[in-house]
Amino acid sequence: MPLIRSESIIGLPDYKIISCNGLKTVEIVAEYTGPTVCTRCQSKNLRKKERFQRILKHHSIGSAKSVLIIQTYKFHCRDCGKYFNQRMPGVLPYQRVTEPFKDEVASKHHDGHSILKVSQRLALGQATVGRYYKSYLQREFNEHKNASCPKILGIDEKKFSKKLGYQTTLVNLQKHTVFDITLGRTESNLGKYLRRMPDRKNCKVVVMDLSETYRKIAQHYFPQAMIVADRFHVVRLINQHFLKTWGQLDEVGRKSRGLTHLMRMHEWTRMKEKSRRNLNRYLAENPALKSVYEFKQRLMKVILTRVYSKRDAAKIIPHFLDAIVALKTCGFRNLETLGDTLENWSKEIVRMWRFSKTNSITEGLHRRMDEIQNRAYGMHNFNNYRIRVKAYCS
Repeated sequence: MPLIRSESIIGLPDYKIISCNGLKTVEIVAEYTGPTVCTRCQSKNLRKKERFQRILKHHSIGSAKSVLIIQTYKFHCRDCGKYFNQRMPGVLPYQRVTEPFKDEVASKHHDGHSILKVSQRLALGQATVGRYYKSYLQREFNEHKNASCPKILGIDEKKFSKKLGYQTTLVNLQKHTVFDITLGRTESNLGKYLRRMPDRKNCKVVVMDLSETYRKIAQHYFPQAMIVADRFHVVRLINQHFLKTWGQLDEVGRKSRGLTHLMRMHEWTRMKEKSRRNLNRYLAENPALKSVYEFKQRLMKVILTRVYSKRDAAKIIPHFLDAIVALKTCGFRNLETLGDTLENWSKEIVRMWRFSKTNSITEGLHRRMDEIQNRAYGMHNFNNYRIRVKAYCS
């Protein structure tokens, strides 16, 4: 039967287990066998002076708590004359718990357990749990502190609080992680931060909604990157203007939630036969609305097209330009506004057909940020919030 190494039980290197007893609380008596050097001059010319025990709370073994009892020594350095207690991996001076125990406490709270539950389960004070968790978040934050700018960058806004306003979220769309968040959504607020961003020239693609402010920021601070419109926001914009036009044509029908759901659906998606008959009957009763609805469906097919080459994209561009002309000359104010917007963002929308990444990744990460705020019952300190976001979403 093969012997079990001490590292696999204790989770720390260079420890020798002397004894192990207990059921509900496992007491592990161990001794450090690794090298010891002077804490001042790093000399190995040492003399043992005194032997003593350190009793430390250690990470759980299964469902049982564990206590690590370490046989350690006081040393005297013959070279520099310093007296010091033995230093060991995973155990900091003057601490009564090991570093793996701190990580266990922090990870339990990070995974959703309340501070009260963690403190009761591991027999700690609530302030101690909060302190361990804060140091854990800081370590996670420091790992991503000086990361270089991603090649495919997603930019979107999110409201942080009434007092501090909006935040700008920068997402690595290749890895589906948050690159960073910062307060503000204008160039005056973001300029100082973006100028200090490391390796901005690495960015090749910037995905954003149809925000003129973010487009100017991307053109100024990421001059070598292509700007790509986000498919989700383009579709949402078309639906918004279509619904407003519907309200002008039939104000009563627009207030029907059932009809609103059917009118928003794409005609090629699955629909119950009864629902389709109701929709066709309603459109037959409103010929003008039917023409607008059919045009919207054709436009959606063009917008949602995905191609793999410039030649295929060139075949669709004339249909897209014809749709813009039809929108600008239709006589409905909302659709004319939509036509002007699509014309203004025509280059970015055309690039969207060949690009698969969207800001739906960013919206999903915003959902996780909402969970962070809800768990804390609201957050007012943006720096603490930023550290938590990068620990959870990076």
